[in-house]
Amino acid sequence: MKTATLLLPVTTLLFSSLTWAGSAVVDVSLSPAGSFKGKTSDVKGFVTKKGDEVSAQNIIVSLKNLKTGVELRDKHTQKHLETEKFPEAVLLSAKGKDGKGTGKIKIRGIEKDISGTYKINGNELEAEFKLNLTDFKITNVKYMGAGVDDEVVLHVAVPVKP
Repeated sequence: MKTATLLLPVTTLLFSSLTWAGSAVVDVSLSPAGSFKGKTSDVKGFVTKKGDEVSAQNIIVSLKNLKTGVELRDKHTQKHLETEKFPEAVLLSAKGKDGKGTGKIKIRGIEKDISGTYKINGNELEAEFKLNLTDFKITNVKYMGAGVDDEVVLHVAVPVKP
């Protein structure tokens, strides 16, 4: 009995300090035509579910590991995101109910309110929201006549904490 009493607080402490992981995908459209995706699985954080409400804090996406499938485009992406100075995007806080959510995100040191949709599939929450690059002072992203549209769609998948 004493063993069980001691294990429960230790197990709770260890479990609550674990870092959970997920993935992020950014859909980017090009002008005059085309598109690409930036992907990373270097995402740390989780969502807590209580009843029909979800919440999250400090979900960290490493921008240094964002890959587009083309090495030169990866280098250009890193340059425009200034990943040496701002290596992470952070969802500072978020809450949602009935598949709709709001939150605050920090990219390149700039905090902005966001809103989007989500769904829970098993033990994973998949969220989608739109970002305007100019809100984060990301402008004039062009190469050989093709430019990145200002609006991108971010898809993030993170575990739901039991």
